[in-house]
Amino acid sequence: MTTAPTPPSPSVRGLVEQLLAGGRSTGLFILGALFDTYCVVNVPGAAEFGGDRGAGSLGITDGGVVLWLVAVIAWGSVYTRRRRPLVTAIAGAVLAVAGISYALLLVGVYQCLIRWPRRQWWIGGTAGGLVLLYALRESLTDWGAALPWLGSETPADPPGFAGTVAPWIIAALALALVAGLVAYRRTSVDAARSRSVAATEHRRAETLGEQVARQAERERIARDLHDGLGHRLSSAALTLGVLEAQASAGVSPDPAQARIARQQVHAALEDVRGVVGGLRSGTGDAPLTPASIRFVGRLVHDLRAAGHRLDAYVMVEGADRLGAPLDAAAFRILQESLTNAIKHAPGSAISVTFDAAPERGIRIRVTNPLAASGAGVPGSRTGLIGIRERAAAVGGTAWIGPYEGEFIVDVSLPWGDPA
Repeated sequence: MTTAPTPPSPSVRGLVEQLLAGGRSTGLFILGALFDTYCVVNVPGAAEFGGDRGAGSLGITDGGVVLWLVAVIAWGSVYTRRRRPLVTAIAGAVLAVAGISYALLLVGVYQCLIRWPRRQWWIGGTAGGLVLLYALRESLTDWGAALPWLGSETPADPPGFAGTVAPWIIAALALALVAGLVAYRRTSVDAARSRSVAATEHRRAETLGEQVARQAERERIARDLHDGLGHRLSSAALTLGVLEAQASAGVSPDPAQARIARQQVHAALEDVRGVVGGLRSGTGDAPLTPASIRFVGRLVHDLRAAGHRLDAYVMVEGADRLGAPLDAAAFRILQESLTNAIKHAPGSAISVTFDAAPERGIRIRVTNPLAASGAGVPGSRTGLIGIRERAAAVGGTAWIGPYEGEFIVDVSLPWGDPA
C-alpha cells in the first residue's frame, strides 16, 4: 500500500513563492552590485593604479572599500523598488553624485515613471539633468577612471577623444533605453486595459442582447396570446351573451350556440396549456392557433358557424412561397381585425377583404358599422397597437380609424420580408 506524498505546508509554499517572485530582484541586485564594484574606481582616491604590481595593475583603497559597501547597500533598495520607487531613485542619486554610476538611479526613475505618469516631466527632467552632469564631470575632470582603465590607459594619461565623447554616448543611450522601456510598459498596460474594457463591454453586450431577446420573446408570446386567445374568448363571450339573452327572454337556448361556445372555450384552454408547456420546457414555443394565411378560410368559417355575419372576399395565391414571419403576421392582423369588429359591432355585418398574391402583395381590409356601444367585452386597444406593430415589422402600412360611419382597418403588406 502506497501513500500519497504530503503536500507542502502553506508556510513552505508561501516561502517558495516569495523566493521565486524575488528572483528578478535578486538578479538585478547581483548585476548592479558587480557593476558598481567596477565603477567604484570612477571616484578619485578610491583606487590606486600601477604601483609595485605594474603599470596596468589596480588596487582599491580603504575609501574605495567604503564606497563599495555604500553601493552594495544602496542596491539593496531594488527589493522595494515597486512599493517604494522613490527610495530606489534617491539611493541611485546618491551613487551618481558620489561618482560611482547612475545605473541604480535609472532603475528607480523607471519605477517612478511607471508609478506617477503625470509627473513624468519633473521626474525625467531631474534624472536627465543628473545623468548629463555625471557625463560632463567624467569628460572634463579626472573623475571616471573606470573607462580609461578598461581601455588600458592610466588615469594619468590625458583623456583622448574616446574618453571625452564616450560618457555622452553612454548617457544618451541609457536615457533612451529607459524612455523606451517606459513607453513599452505604458503601451502594454494600455493594451491590457483596452482588452479588459473590450471584454467587459462584450460581456455587457451579450447580456443586453440576451435580455433584448428574452423581452422580444415575451412580447411575441404576449401578442400571440392576445390575438389567439383573445379571438377565441371574445367569440365565446359573444355567443354566451346571445344564450343569456335567449334565457332572459324565456326562449329555449340554441344547443348549437352552446356547443360553439364550449368548443371555443375548450380550444382556448388547449392554447393556454400549450403555452405553459412550452415555457416550462424552456423552448419558448407557444403552439396556439396555426398562424398562416392557409387557414384564413377556416377562420371565416368558424366565425360564421358562431353566428357572426361576415361578408368575405378571400383570394390567396402562392401561399407556399410566402416567408414564415410575413405569413404569421398577415394571419394575426386579420384575426385581430375581426376580433375588434366583433367586440365593438356585435350582430352587425362585417365586410372582409383578404387578397394575397406575389405580384400584388397582401391587402387586408375589415370594416364594420360604428355602434353606439359594444358587446360588453372589455377592450384595452392593445389589439390595434399590435396590428400597427406587426405591419411595421414586415415593412407594411396600416390605416385604422372611423370613416363615414364605419370603422376601418386597412393594412397593406409587401410580398416578402423587408430589406
